[in-house]
Amino acid sequence: MSIALIGATGRTGRLVADKLHRAGIPFRALLRNEAQRAHFEGLGASPVMVDLTQDFCAALEGVHTVIFAAGSAESEGAEQERQIDRDAIIKAVDCAKQYGANRFIVVSALLAYDPERAPDALRHYAQMKRASDDYLIGSGLDYLVLRPGTLTMEPGTGTIEIVTDAQSARAPVAREDVADVVLEALKVGLVNKIVGFAGGGKPISDALAALR
Repeated sequence: MSIALIGATGRTGRLVADKLHRAGIPFRALLRNEAQRAHFEGLGASPVMVDLTQDFCAALEGVHTVIFAAGSAESEGAEQERQIDRDAIIKAVDCAKQYGANRFIVVSALLAYDPERAPDALRHYAQMKRASDDYLIGSGLDYLVLRPGTLTMEPGTGTIEIVTDAQSARAPVAREDVADVVLEALKVGLVNKIVGFAGGGKPISDALAALR
């Protein structure tokens, strides 16, 4: 299985990269900063320099599975949200299809269940996430849309709660647990699902097994 990790240097993507390395799973890391190359080579990855706002299709040649863990930062504004949370994902989906990838996993957001009810400051972000989620789902690729709730940098607990909406109060979820969800989904071959989750008490393996 060949994997491309988009957003490998981000707060969630870096944790996914570490867990792929620890699991002995080789991967291609799409990076925008040459200074990060040595770190990812140390993880056994094959770094490729790309700019997600430009044409990066060739970086997905020969890939079976794409993991899209990139996202705009909270302070970057609507244009970055449009470029990264919608347009880059749509482009990556098209590129994956062009080069024959079979599976696409995207780290989205719980707010994408109902963007119009998101807080004002997050509504555009949620709209962009929902638009790219919908595009992936309709693409014909085997997809997995992961919609975690509010993220923290706390150590992971290895447990989550599966949820199907963003309207009621939810416990935050550690980014490390998001990375573990990605790895467990790869392990069990979970596809063609939208998986909303928050912090909770159910082991990740059990939570995902119940969705198969």
